[in-house]
Amino acid sequence: MMKLGITIPFDPFSNSHFPELVRAADRCGYTEAWSYESFSTDAFSPITAAAMLSPKMHFGSAIVPVFTRPPALIAMSAMTVQQLTGGRFVLGLGISTPNIVQQWMDVPFRKPVTMIRETVEALRAIFRGEKVTMSGKMIRMNGFRLDIPTENPPPIYIGAQGSLMLRTAGEIGDGVIVNFITPETLPPMLDETRAAMRARGKDPSKLDVACRIICAVDEDDATVRAMFRRSLTAYVTVPQYNKFFKEIGYENEASIAFDAWAAGDRKRALESIPDGMVEKIFVFGTPEACAKRLKDYERAGITASAIQFSCFAREPEERRKRVLRAIERLGDAWRAL
Repeated sequence: MMKLGITIPFDPFSNSHFPELVRAADRCGYTEAWSYESFSTDAFSPITAAAMLSPKMHFGSAIVPVFTRPPALIAMSAMTVQQLTGGRFVLGLGISTPNIVQQWMDVPFRKPVTMIRETVEALRAIFRGEKVTMSGKMIRMNGFRLDIPTENPPPIYIGAQGSLMLRTAGEIGDGVIVNFITPETLPPMLDETRAAMRARGKDPSKLDVACRIICAVDEDDATVRAMFRRSLTAYVTVPQYNKFFKEIGYENEASIAFDAWAAGDRKRALESIPDGMVEKIFVFGTPEACAKRLKDYERAGITASAIQFSCFAREPEERRKRVLRAIERLGDAWRAL
């Protein structure tokens, strides 16, 4: 059965309200919590805090960008979190996007597949307790050794979208992380990963697949559609995501939105995203409807969900109240299936 999980942290559960989110999810039967790292919180700190609040939940990063942290620093943070969680941590790595890496953080974005391969190679050696010297195309290290015990290192999952990265995840990863997929388009994507696993002598039936799913429970339907369409437009008009959406069957929609956005016609870009695309990529409606849609993700091959609950109330207090209620009601509906 797919493990039910949440995304941490997210508005409005920041600062002193963060424990409310973790404790509610723990109490309502959610067994996973996945952080992220783009341009808000870092990926490791929220997991460390959450682990102090729940002795049962398992945690993962989805994802840590390999361009913005050197392997030694990733290893230090990952092993620290693994120790503080008592071995309940999955290290999820990814390449992020040129916008975040190159434009916002001033780090060159080049040879992404090579970068993630060499990062994983370095991390595996560090996790074995080795003194690591490496001179790769992207990664260079000279005599680094982690000065803490490296027993029980975290599994490494790879964030993947296109065919090349999906195959790379099967070759070098312990699992794969996907985002913005639909249950209908996921199986052929995972075929790429499983084929690479077979080629490496791995058992493809043991593939772990974590998926971030944006979900709105019992929210006003018209508001949900409008806000999710706006959010989706922001991603579709980013070149890397635009290519991905074309690959999963939205070539026409993605092309129109991208061209309109590039021409400065924001209104046309927004209107080019049809209701059907919003309905496939996001999960919303009653708790029962959302739970049934999550079952589609399970049947498609998702083994762990990272649900990001959305609420569009104006006041933070009301958003917290409605999200906590949504967490409880969705958990009940999921268990009832």
